[in-house]
Amino acid sequence: MDKSIDDIIEERIREAMAAGAFDGLRGAGRPLRADPADALAGYQWLGFKVLQNGGALPAWLELAKEIEIERQAFKGIDCRHAECVERAAASGDWARYGAAIRRLRADYGRTARALRAKQDRYNLEAPSLALERPGIWVEHLLSRLDERLRVAGAAAELFEAGAAP
Repeated sequence: MDKSIDDIIEERIREAMAAGAFDGLRGAGRPLRADPADALAGYQWLGFKVLQNGGALPAWLELAKEIEIERQAFKGIDCRHAECVERAAASGDWARYGAAIRRLRADYGRTARALRAKQDRYNLEAPSLALERPGIWVEHLLSRLDERLRVAGAAAELFEAGAAP
């Protein structure tokens, strides 16, 4: 009778355990910690958790972790831009805040493009279509920043070239 792939894998694992291949692994005997990043691996989370505990994660999963960290930084830039526009609008002193607003928009665009490139790379490397992430639309996000300025009554020189009202 032919063995299934699952039977072969189980047999190899038992053989490795008997030979002591799993002895002395980091975290042995302790429960697995729940980590929000586990969800990135989908239904294969346990296998990737074992790899992670052994110090080896696939490149696409490491990339997913980087993307999550960069998304938080990206949100921070957006919040700082909103605060700066709000202060400028409240004080009416657009000249004082203008350089910071332009710098934050440039940082936002640079970060958005880098994040989009990583998302595209992740989608190429992820082992399943179900694990792919929707890409961010950089130009749409930048137009949201410009709209924030328009609504706040900013001077035209604060808008990106060609995007002035």
